[in-house]
Amino acid sequence: MRPPRFSVIIPTLNEEKFLPNLLASLVGQTEKPFEVIVVDGKSKDKTVTVANSFTKKLPIRVIECDRANISIQRNKGAAAARGEWLVFVDADSLLLPYFFERIEDFIQRAKPSFFTTWFRPDSEVVGDAIFTLLANLYVEGATIVKRPLSPGPMTILRRPAFASVHGYDETVAWGEDYDLTARLVARGVSFRILRETLYVHSLRRLRAEGKLKVLGLYSKAALLAVLTGRTFRRVSDYMMGGQLYNRAKR
Repeated sequence: MRPPRFSVIIPTLNEEKFLPNLLASLVGQTEKPFEVIVVDGKSKDKTVTVANSFTKKLPIRVIECDRANISIQRNKGAAAARGEWLVFVDADSLLLPYFFERIEDFIQRAKPSFFTTWFRPDSEVVGDAIFTLLANLYVEGATIVKRPLSPGPMTILRRPAFASVHGYDETVAWGEDYDLTARLVARGVSFRILRETLYVHSLRRLRAEGKLKVLGLYSKAALLAVLTGRTFRRVSDYMMGGQLYNRAKR
């Protein structure tokens, strides 16, 4: 069987309420040159059952990981991938219907090896829109000052480039996206930005933990990255998993 063009890798932990939205957005793509790999970190809810319910709609596989660790889960998904391109997506994101159509066009035109895209928030709230604008501007600005960052919720790269740095550093518990970007760029892999809004990013963490707390953490991390080229490797109270947002409304 001919391998897919893209492998979509989704790390999950207790995401039964959010994962179906992402998988449904994959079902609705205008072009479907992809496989889907869900790497679950021992969810206590019905995440695995939900993922398996899409087997008739998507070329999807579910891999179970011994423990919840976003870097380990992403690496495990990449090891199982058959596609030339790896697309790392968070379980609470959504892909717009023309996502693969547009990134394929960008690949053909710009010949990138490693890139991300712009995103929009999962609400019509003005404050969320402002936060998203600032986040997109940060990614642009960080590239200008040669401290690029490919955000964890959307990182796209060719599999050989990923393998050249041995994937995500599994000892990094926070800031693994910045760490991966820095090692790829140091190896000579150019980072690009596709300046089109192609996915919806959930702001559930801001709503659950408070905007000031989350913005404060990310602002400190961004400043450290710009000044030193490094960022935090772990944050004591930072947790992954959809169980943290059971009361959140999509």
